[in-house]
Amino acid sequence: MQKDRGRWIRIGRKIREQRQRSGLSQEELAKLVMVSPTMLSAMERGARGIKRDHIERIDAALGTPGTLTELWDRSTGTGLPTWYEKVADIERAASEIWEYHPLLIPGLLQTEEYAEHIFRVGRPRDTPAEIEELVRGRMNRKKIFDRERPPRLVVVVDEGVLRRPTGGREVMKRQLGNLLEESEKPHVSVQVVPYDSDHHPGLTNSFMLFTVPRRNPVLYVETRRSGTPTDDSDAVDDYSQLFSDLRGAALPLGASRQLIAQIQGEF
Repeated sequence: MQKDRGRWIRIGRKIREQRQRSGLSQEELAKLVMVSPTMLSAMERGARGIKRDHIERIDAALGTPGTLTELWDRSTGTGLPTWYEKVADIERAASEIWEYHPLLIPGLLQTEEYAEHIFRVGRPRDTPAEIEELVRGRMNRKKIFDRERPPRLVVVVDEGVLRRPTGGREVMKRQLGNLLEESEKPHVSVQVVPYDSDHHPGLTNSFMLFTVPRRNPVLYVETRRSGTPTDDSDAVDDYSQLFSDLRGAALPLGASRQLIAQIQGEF
């Protein structure tokens, strides 16, 4: 209960801040979003819960599309956006996870400082506390590997992901060291599609595929602001074939580890 109250207080303060910045009174904003001034006052004080559709209407009225809604989404107590909560449940239940990313080290293999840099650069309007919450949520996802029978993680990345000094050379050097350490574990496989490959089927988007006991495989494709899991068989089959093609274009496990170690040495 206290955690929820803190959530509403944080969101309420942000509503008041954005309203005052726009020059609107409580009465004027309440009229625009079709709630009573008393209700809006309670929202700003954190004295009541706030529905997502109210937040969306406030965002629209203040001309701050997504700003307050994203804060609402992230204020779940887990450090994860609400639209990722369902995916996190699938991730926790999965026996096998396949992931491809053309631009970044996948989240389950990121170091804390690497993740912090990504969030800080990608969300320049967020406060340090908001960035910290997002990083905490990402690091907490790794707890699935603490189980006696952790899920198998199979990852494919592009060589460019390893060579880009994300967060600076020292941050990236440590990130590559972590990648090597994690890839030594029996349940983790990491493969790299090299620069000199003349056949790269993954020049589109990142994605994840989950194998979950007693249910259909699940595909997850994410955009900057949302993501939706699906067990549609055509979509799952399409991306499963793409992942197989990516593994075929990538270096074998041993050669991938050698390339990662070589690039780490260059940093």
